[in-house]
Amino acid sequence: MSHLPTNFPLGLLIVGCAIAASLDAAEPALKQHSAFYPPARLEQIRLNLERHPDGPRLRREALADADYWLKLSDDEAWGLMFGPSISRSWMVWSNGQCPACTNSVTMYNWQIDARKHPWKVRCPHCREFFPKNDFAAFYRSGLNAEGLFDPKQADRTLLFNSEHPDPADPLHLFGVDDGEGYGQGEKRWRFIGAYLVYGQFKQLIRDGVRKLALAYVYSGDPACAHKAGLLLDRVADVYPTFDYGRQAYVYERRGPNGYVSVWHDACEETRELVLAYDQVFEALRQDTNLVRFLADKAKAHHLANPKATVAQVQKNIEDRILRDALNSPGKMHSNFPRMEIAHTVIQSVLGWPENRPTVEKYLDGYLKGATAVDGVTGEKGLSGYSSYTISGLAGLLGEFSRADPDFLPNLLKRNPAVRQTWRFHIDTHCLDTFYPTSGDCGGFGLPMPGYVSASFARLDHPRLEPSMFAFFWQLYQATGDPAYVQILHRENGDTLTGLPHDLFVSDPEEMRSGVARVIRAHGLRPQLGSVHKANWHLGILRSGTGQRARALWLDYDAGGNHGHLDAMTLGLFAGNRDCLPDFGYPPVQHGGWNTPQVAWYLSSPAHNTVTVDKQSSAPGAGQCTLWADGRQWHLIRAAAPALARVQQFERTAILVDISPAEFYVLDVFRIKGGRDHAKFIHGPRAELQTRNLNLRASEPYGAGALLRDFRRDEQPASPWQADWKLNGGGGTNAATMRYTDYSTEAQAGVAEASIMPYIGPDPNGFWNPVLMVQRQGSNSLESVFCGTFEVFDKVAPLARGWRGQARHAGQPCAAGCLALQLDLRDGRTDWFFAAAPGHAQLEAAVEGAGGVSTFRGEFGWLRLRGSR
Repeated sequence: MSHLPTNFPLGLLIVGCAIAASLDAAEPALKQHSAFYPPARLEQIRLNLERHPDGPRLRREALADADYWLKLSDDEAWGLMFGPSISRSWMVWSNGQCPACTNSVTMYNWQIDARKHPWKVRCPHCREFFPKNDFAAFYRSGLNAEGLFDPKQADRTLLFNSEHPDPADPLHLFGVDDGEGYGQGEKRWRFIGAYLVYGQFKQLIRDGVRKLALAYVYSGDPACAHKAGLLLDRVADVYPTFDYGRQAYVYERRGPNGYVSVWHDACEETRELVLAYDQVFEALRQDTNLVRFLADKAKAHHLANPKATVAQVQKNIEDRILRDALNSPGKMHSNFPRMEIAHTVIQSVLGWPENRPTVEKYLDGYLKGATAVDGVTGEKGLSGYSSYTISGLAGLLGEFSRADPDFLPNLLKRNPAVRQTWRFHIDTHCLDTFYPTSGDCGGFGLPMPGYVSASFARLDHPRLEPSMFAFFWQLYQATGDPAYVQILHRENGDTLTGLPHDLFVSDPEEMRSGVARVIRAHGLRPQLGSVHKANWHLGILRSGTGQRARALWLDYDAGGNHGHLDAMTLGLFAGNRDCLPDFGYPPVQHGGWNTPQVAWYLSSPAHNTVTVDKQSSAPGAGQCTLWADGRQWHLIRAAAPALARVQQFERTAILVDISPAEFYVLDVFRIKGGRDHAKFIHGPRAELQTRNLNLRASEPYGAGALLRDFRRDEQPASPWQADWKLNGGGGTNAATMRYTDYSTEAQAGVAEASIMPYIGPDPNGFWNPVLMVQRQGSNSLESVFCGTFEVFDKVAPLARGWRGQARHAGQPCAAGCLALQLDLRDGRTDWFFAAAPGHAQLEAAVEGAGGVSTFRGEFGWLRLRGSR
């Protein structure tokens, strides 16, 4: 996820810059002690390792993970870091192929193992290594007086294919990269540019610092801290000189900011380096051998900082990594509030707890924005970006909470909206399996069984990140909400074993006993009913239990950060399936964000909504105009006329229970304005069969929609039906999703939509059936699209239905009032009445209903007992 660039709100960037500048207005003194890993806490961790049944193994694994770097000489470790003289690249070639076997190798699919195969990337298909030249030798030949690569000094006679050394060999220059890529005409593979990011920096530098610091915390071995400090100091020598926007590429273009990596990863990498510095700090203060080595290097390579004292080494690291990051928000900005989290960590590492008032004031300042939308940021991508930011916040607060038991309760008192933050993704989890696929997140129809806004990592391998099991227990203690305990217990496999997976907790058994008490009292899972997140513009209607649970959701805004132009898109989870799936994360693997494929994924016709005049909805928010959550039916109605640029754009979605096992959905969509209204229904990946339609080949929809094989019935009988045959998968035998359309004077069509999964098991993509119901007319066209959805095993719960005639004072209503009769398979009958705006009373004449019924109000439902 973190590899995926986004548009960052400028306003937030300016605020972050202003806060960082104010925090650093008076340059603080050098760091005096570890903020999160003081000696007493290190002693507690090592004591817990002695007590933990897996403690000896975890310590051995931590040291084994650090062994590669421990075996390097200090000179070799110092030489790992590089400068910015070679253009870095986020991909070898974002939409490219292997130059040897010509198979597609896009985005992040090139294989890199910097320890085993330095300066090489590998094709996942033919297993060929690139570049073909000995780049290590070329790199060494170009090292200047500062120990950094200068391409002007490098020996270009070394640039040849080592497997074909004869200059007369036609492959002599095949696959050769001088750092700026290997070219064939207009094609360019940036093997070394990508390797520098993913191999040399992430694997050898960032991972080295982290693994060495962890090994020191677990073992107390000063050699681990020594090597980590050496790497940190060498990174500090060059870190401010990195500027991704000027020096590197994403999707074969320059532009996005960052340090060594592009902005979103630069933010996280900097935070990780800073925390590692805090972890080894107490040992570095005593490491005279490190000072001696670095002083010799500074003299030999003419470095500005002589590093003759511990304080000078500190100053190098703190000024050129920590403070440079605070003063360079353009390189650090990320999905709000990730940069702010990193800045909080940096300030804390520099001076906590002495600077506690300043840090807490800064934290409280951005928490208001981070929790302003129903407890979250409001960023779209419900199971992606909106959870990603919250997960980072959980990690930050976890750091403080394990250091100070009073930190979280006090923060909640100052920021009561935080009480909703980690509850948001509890409330929006459907069937214990799915999240609404709103915005840039997920894959086509893929389940999301885990809780997404915190990373519940078990202590099955060495780690120092705050335990979310412990953090959620602290949330429960501070709020009294048992859902937090139910979630942590669920994420631990519904067992107490191993809890709290946290070496910082002094009495794990006390927490395990408390969790057991809560589960006994409240059950395994939170009791979730229908939920309306009004500020996030999402309503979820729920009914049924267990394998027969169902959830209907309506998202009534569009656009925004990581949002799609999907105003009034509808989703349905039932039979343990995503029955009305969104396409998922846009297919950026086809060359980035500015491609026809991405434009298609973001557009309205790619969602379960209506387009007006073949235009996608405008960005913005609608409003919920009716919410009714009853015992047998559950309703949400929302309107967003401005987003569709019309007078009326209103959808009513109703989940109707027939029995604990059976249900149906009634979908009513009203539009007034424009000349062309097209309702799209994207069902699951399944065979589609229609009834009562005479389909013939027709013209495509156009407007950039990636649709093919259009067939249309221009005058269909009403009602008509479409069945998706759901073969395999799911937790029940649900075999069919049926849509029945009761719209009048509307054309019916079928086509196939292009699905190009960025996430999921189908990297080559596929074509999936789609329905379209369309009405065309003069300006200010009025349409009422009406249909039902059923998901069933063998027999449909609805036997038949009719669109009745709505009247006013005996005259047919031409303003969109609706009267509908649905006969249930068990002999009962449901009547629905829906008045158009301004029509508070209507008379509904429905065939077989035994006459005329008068109804007053906006919406009515009546269930009649049958003769059986």
